[in-house]
Amino acid sequence: MRSFHFKLKALLSLKENNREQALTKFVQSIKEVLKLEEQLSESQKKYHAVQEKLKERQKGVFRRDQIEALQSSLLLERENVSEITLLLNRAKEMQNSRRKIFLDHDSQYKAIDRLQEKQRDEHFFNENRKEQLELEDVIGSRFLFQRINEQV
Repeated sequence: MRSFHFKLKALLSLKENNREQALTKFVQSIKEVLKLEEQLSESQKKYHAVQEKLKERQKGVFRRDQIEALQSSLLLERENVSEITLLLNRAKEMQNSRRKIFLDHDSQYKAIDRLQEKQRDEHFFNENRKEQLELEDVIGSRFLFQRINEQV
């Protein structure tokens, strides 16, 4: 039996490498989104903590410089929250685009892999058929040989 050789093996390896690279980038973008979500959560906690301190100070006796310091801290935390939210939105867009790229590379790889499987199956089917024909020829020739020998 002749061995199977896939002619597009180099293309299959290239598509597999592209798929792996796309997967790596997709995973990195997921990690980035998770990190930014954690940062946003921490920043929101700080913002609410400063807000609570400001409310607490406004209820009782307070000094103007303390309130101004808390208000400036509140503004800084609000800006920090909005900045992280913006970064998070961008990271989510990047994650979605990298997901689409990965899915595209994955489908290209799988298409060539299915082609290889199909060609392998066809190859084995054809080789099996050839072997069966050869066996039938051998059986037929033995049968004829035995008939000729019986007549002699």
